[in-house]
Amino acid sequence: MTIKVYGSVCSGGRYENLAEYYTDKKLPGVGISIGLTRFFYQMKKENILKDEKKSIAKVLVVSMTNEDKKYAVEVSKELRKEDINTEIFLEDKKVKTKFKYADKLCIPYVAVIGEEERKNKQITLKNMQTGEQETLDLKQAVEKIKKG
Repeated sequence: MTIKVYGSVCSGGRYENLAEYYTDKKLPGVGISIGLTRFFYQMKKENILKDEKKSIAKVLVVSMTNEDKKYAVEVSKELRKEDINTEIFLEDKKVKTKFKYADKLCIPYVAVIGEEERKNKQITLKNMQTGEQETLDLKQAVEKIKKG
């Protein structure tokens, strides 16, 4: 039988006159520290806890150009008002990178904002599982995301 020693995860103690640095009164103190980072690191190392990077977002909003970012932020706000967990990708990266990001985090929908979508106050909504995409107004997109 092998016993593995990881170090302390929790510690604490009594500290006489701890408060004297802050007050004239002599007051005892107690404290505790929990090393959650160490604890979770060891659990992941032993494969007790799987490190699956998933997002709670139902939709990732991406803009195609810098000019489209303002509308992308507006769309994100409206989706959040509809109680749809929404993440927005504002970095200047290739579209492929943005879709890989959504796929890696298992985000079910990507709302693409380009020049045409901005002009027409629409979004192109892509279902990441089926690959289907369609251009919709915001109300239609909200219904589709909530159904999905």
